Amino acid sequence: MKLPQLFRRDRPTIPSANAQDHAERVIAESLRVLGQVCTKVADAIEAQRLERNGYAHNSYLRRMDEREKADDAAKPGSGTAGSGG
Repeated sequence: MKLPQLFRRDRPTIPSANAQDHAERVIAESLRVLGQVCTKVADAIEAQRLERNGYAHNSYLRRMDEREKADDAAKPGSGTAGSGG
């Protein structure tokens, strides 16, 4: 008695091709999502770095400490003019 289905040499390639295609799609989509996550993390790190360096969040990179220095210089009595000899 022969069992042709069990010992057949030519395996169907369609199921394995579909599995490979599905795996490649899943990997490609996972890498895209990972890229988006990495972009968001990099943006968050950059925002924290800029905030530590005196730039306001969500602005056009305008220094916050420069404005404070200008406000301090404009206050009367804070300058050193007239104290030289």
